[in-house]
Amino acid sequence: MRILLTGASGYLGVALMRYLSAIRREWDVHATFFSIPPDEGQPNAHPLDLRDAASVARVVDAVQPALILHTAALNAGDTQTMYDTNARGSGYIAQHAVKHNARLVHLSSDVIFDGRRGNYTEDDAPNPITPYAVSKADAEKNVLTSGANAVLVRTSLIYGFTPLDPRTRAILRGEMPRLYTDETRCPVWVDNLCAALVELGEMDYRGVLNVAGTQALNRYEFGVKLMHALNGDAQRLIAATSDASSLVRPRDCTLDVSRAQKLLKTKLLSVDETIALHKK
Repeated sequence: MRILLTGASGYLGVALMRYLSAIRREWDVHATFFSIPPDEGQPNAHPLDLRDAASVARVVDAVQPALILHTAALNAGDTQTMYDTNARGSGYIAQHAVKHNARLVHLSSDVIFDGRRGNYTEDDAPNPITPYAVSKADAEKNVLTSGANAVLVRTSLIYGFTPLDPRTRAILRGEMPRLYTDETRCPVWVDNLCAALVELGEMDYRGVLNVAGTQALNRYEFGVKLMHALNGDAQRLIAATSDASSLVRPRDCTLDVSRAQKLLKTKLLSVDETIALHKK
């Protein structure tokens, strides 16, 4: 099966490349990048600018994939560039998935919610309150209205140990000492997420699906657990509140993953379970 993986230079994209090379060696994987090419060991690498409909058309038409794993996104910087990349770009990807009759696994986010309630299900309507969240919520709309054979995976903070994710590296280096106690998420282990995404790529499930960890933690609690797991100094971390910062951010973006737990063979793990595996 020929696969198109967008965002192959990102943390999740690199993990997916590694997972596919180990678990689905028979797949013909084509990877896209914007500015940083994948490792030299990836012969089928394609430059892609999601903001440019012609760029998307050129790559997808050339590859003609049976499955598209769409992980590419921009989560910082200029608001318009972020919107054009995430919302419009995902729409272009979905349109070409329809054209080539390709299965589409689209990565979305828990921050599309306003965070006032938490424990969101697949049936809850997005209510984004940040520019990034708006771009991701509209990306979902564009994929859903395209008619593509798509699953929209809402996930949470992605972490991993081999290699460490950028957020955890920053915490260990002391670059993120202040962690909020009033922002709660369901962190997901990158290996767990990769297995779920590949499984969903081979299924017929359509629509939204929450795929995240099974343990709700605030950012400070999460940071302390990671510090202990990696023999770091948790006392260096400072408990702070998002509320005191006056930042406009969703507070509780926890996801109900009961549907995914019933649907998937992949067992979604808590942070504690993942750390226990890491320490073995």
